[in-house]
Amino acid sequence: MLVGVGDEEVAMAGHLELVETPDGEYRILMVDGEDVLMGLSRRFASMDEAVEGVAAIREVAGTGLLRPASAERYAVLMLEEPVIDSALAAQGAQAHVQAKVVTCGS
Repeated sequence: MLVGVGDEEVAMAGHLELVETPDGEYRILMVDGEDVLMGLSRRFASMDEAVEGVAAIREVAGTGLLRPASAERYAVLMLEEPVIDSALAAQGAQAHVQAKVVTCGS
């Protein structure tokens, strides 16, 4: 994704998106510079909880260690939380979805 800065276009590394799911909960999407989904948070009951989740994601992304994990670990995590909500995926597949921008922190 290219963003205009003055008269120049600058490539963005990516961004976080705060979305309300069809059931009224919230999730945080981590999207790369090409607008490809790279990560999906757990569900949050309120927008305030989701904003706190953004702070946690930023902390992990900035300082977290990369550790190897097994296929079994992946399977356990996927049993606890589905990879993505099908309704959310269908919503994201629409060509022009109006987005609500939410400022999270400073």
